[in-house]
Parts: sequence; structure tokens; C-alpha cells
Amino acid sequence: MLLDGRKAQLLSAVVKEYARTAQPVASGHLQEELGVSSATVRNEMAELERGGYLRQPHTSAGRVPTEEGYRYYVAHCLEEQNVKNEVDEMQATVRPALPHEARMKRLARELASEMREGVFIGFTPQSSYYTGLSYLFDQPEFESVDFVRHIGDIVDNLDQIVAKLFEEVAPGVQVYVGSENPFGAQCGTVLLRTGIDRPMMGVLGPMRMDYDRAIGMMKGLGRILEIGY
Repeated sequence: MLLDGRKAQLLSAVVKEYARTAQPVASGHLQEELGVSSATVRNEMAELERGGYLRQPHTSAGRVPTEEGYRYYVAHCLEEQNVKNEVDEMQATVRPALPHEARMKRLARELASEMREGVFIGFTPQSSYYTGLSYLFDQPEFESVDFVRHIGDIVDNLDQIVAKLFEEVAPGVQVYVGSENPFGAQCGTVLLRTGIDRPMMGVLGPMRMDYDRAIGMMKGLGRILEIGY
């Protein structure tokens, strides 16, 4: 079911602010940002909670997106960012004379630095590379013991997960959120593949990741990789 314009706008505002701050989003912030009354914000947020798109942590008066909220956002509310300058800068740092695998690894390191997230490459089912995992350990989610354990499991099994994805993922940009994510229900992943017989590259972060920016970056890198860079 599609949300009406105001509810979709409110959900988008919560997703973006929570991605930026990792803190529950208060109604006062939304009232100011959207320019609507406090009563309107409270009523619409209550509707979004009943619909399963937002939840209220028991220790806070603010709201955070649920997995269903993120899914809806990715499906219907994305605002693709213009990241051409960032992609051009990444491309400029990679020497064309490098072998293809070395170029992809350098691009992965640059992407991890830009996104402040983990990045992985599957060259073949038996050959994978990952970088930027230290950025995951800097995320506020690591205040949770459960999340630390979860990321530890990911690191232990990353090669096997990437190998399985390599056999299954179709060309294009794919987004995995929460329980559909092969890396686990607390994560978000944006995956790029430019051809069925080509390597794949993915951004791996908490479910709170900046999907707009990640998807824009992956599409930009896709244009580089499609021309053989």
C-alpha cells in the first residue's frame, strides 16, 4: 500500500535524520523541517507506527524507522544524489596502468572512505576482498553487544556469504535491507554488478545506512566499470 504524500514525506525525514545522527527523531524536529503543526506530526507519526513503519524506543520520545519503514523508503522514497564529483575524484586516484583487480581494490578503498562503511568485492566465488570494516566498528550501533557479536559473525563468514551472492546476484544495483540481507537482519547492503560474468562490489553497513548516497555512488562506479576502467 502506498503512503499518502505527507506520510511519505514524514517517513523520509525520519530515515534521513536517523541515518545522519543515529538518534531517535523527535516530533519537534520534524515539525520544524516540514513546516506543519505539532498535532499533524503527532497524528501522522502515530499512523506510521500503527502501519509498522516507525517505532518508538522505550527510552526515548523520538521515533526510528523499522525494517518495513526502510523497505518502503528504498522502494518509493529514494532521492538519488548527484555524486558525480566524488566518483570523478575516485576515478582520478586510480592509475589506468594498474591491473583490473588492483584498480577495483583501489576503488573499493576509496568507496569505503567516502561512505565510511565496509566495502567488499567478489571477483569469483573463490576470490573476495573486503576493506573499510573498521568503519563499521566506529558506528554507534557498536554500543550494543548484540551488534558487536553480529558483525563478528559477518567477518567470520564474509567469504562464504560473498561466494553465495556471486552465484545469485543479477546485473544492476541491488539493495538488501534487514531480514532479506544475507549479511544479517541488522545490516543494509547496496550491491553493484555490471554483468553476470563480472565481479560484484557491495557497500555493507548497519540498516541505518545512507541508501540515497550509497546507491548514487554505486551507479556512478557502475558507469566506470562498464567501460572497463
